[in-house]
Amino acid sequence: MESMQALLRNTVPSLAEMDRITYKAAEELRREMTRPGGQPEKLDFAPAATCFRCGMPILDRKLHMEKVPLVQAILKQFPWGRIEKDGTFADQFILAYYGVLGHEGFGYWSIPGGNSPHMVHSDTRGPVDHDLLRVASQEGYQHGYQLLRSKHLDDKEGWKLEDRLIPKLHFESGMEPTIASSANVVDWKSWYSWRNLPPESPAALLMHYPLTMYQLLVHVLRITHPSRNSAEHRQSINVHYLGPEVELNFLPLFSELALLLPYTDIRLTMYGTAVHNIVQHGKKGSIAMKSKQNLPVYTYTSPSSMGGSTLAIYLHGEHENWDPRLPSMTDNLPDAIVAANAGLLSYKGWQGVVLYCHVERTPFAVTEYAEQSAEVQVDALPKMLMHSMPYLQSRMNTAALLNLMSPRTYPIEFNPFQRPGQRYIGTVRLPNVPNGFTIKIVGNEKNEEKGEGSDTYVSSGVPNAGSTALEVQELVGKAKGMSLDGLD
Repeated sequence: MESMQALLRNTVPSLAEMDRITYKAAEELRREMTRPGGQPEKLDFAPAATCFRCGMPILDRKLHMEKVPLVQAILKQFPWGRIEKDGTFADQFILAYYGVLGHEGFGYWSIPGGNSPHMVHSDTRGPVDHDLLRVASQEGYQHGYQLLRSKHLDDKEGWKLEDRLIPKLHFESGMEPTIASSANVVDWKSWYSWRNLPPESPAALLMHYPLTMYQLLVHVLRITHPSRNSAEHRQSINVHYLGPEVELNFLPLFSELALLLPYTDIRLTMYGTAVHNIVQHGKKGSIAMKSKQNLPVYTYTSPSSMGGSTLAIYLHGEHENWDPRLPSMTDNLPDAIVAANAGLLSYKGWQGVVLYCHVERTPFAVTEYAEQSAEVQVDALPKMLMHSMPYLQSRMNTAALLNLMSPRTYPIEFNPFQRPGQRYIGTVRLPNVPNGFTIKIVGNEKNEEKGEGSDTYVSSGVPNAGSTALEVQELVGKAKGMSLDGLD
């Protein structure tokens, strides 16, 4: 196998070269996993450690290894769950092993490739990435490009796996899973069992997106639950999903929400730069074009034996950012807002979302790659609110303002439906996983007051009336004089 470190010493590889190397290594992994007496553990696909500041490789020593037992325990459940010597999970080698590593033409697995985990946005904060070893993404690739077709991929076309490895959405009579209210789906092991999938299925490498959304709605925000509804008392929920990118390539996979939430009608609207881009490219007869006609781009109904739940996915393509002032919001106010791998301090657009959800008490939760990153973002939330005080002073009464600024907790939790395995990067060894940690920013206060939530949304209450006006003036003064260190 070609040495990754030797390659880095000599040249910066192109995306095509990286794909070739990855497939060649995956073939060697296949031989070791299938031959009698094979030793797949002798292979090491760990990336070269690189300096976080300059991006140059650290070839003579590795970064300090931090124990990540919870992350590794999730990965070890799967036969394909290799942990490299530096603790990372070489996910692209596993995709190549299954023959689904690629860009356009690889069904649900299609990705832009390269090193960057997200698109570059016009409102991105922070320094420009000058990593000398950065591999560019596939030229011309567009998230959601399959929405430019006239119809969605079916299970076989989308997954490109053996039949037994696919979590199907359409079932022969009597072959569907048991109704979710009688199951206890709380992690990957229980989901695989419920879906009757063998652990060698790599489905978790994509399904972490819809199942993380399930985790946010059910266990973090608590706006619904598999056992909450019935045939006589259905529930309708309107969810706004902000910032999807690769998710646009596998919209049918969000049908899992309808399977997991019996007797529930789900309206899911997606917003973001990638959504805007693909809708603007939609032509007559394409799936994306339906958005311009205010029609859902995807619908699904679960089997009647599983509750007959419905899912309708809409794409908001008129604007790049979510904004409550948009005319289309008039009849589409959300019951909850969610986002995956959000980066609340990385994009200016988040400040308005954070403020809106606090003021309107709209349930809002996100995920982050790293717990440390989540903690930094939580620490910045009060600062975001304080920065808005001069604007809010003329629009809210004193009691409401003080309640808004009262102490709150923003619980950070380990996500049991995170993508299995530490991210394959050379600069970090602390737990860093796609959809790794959840943050509850604004909870569902109605349910929490009833004791349905395990986390407390803390408010110190409103002081006596004689002191409120003075306290608000002090808060406004602090807001006007403070520096937001890049948040403004």
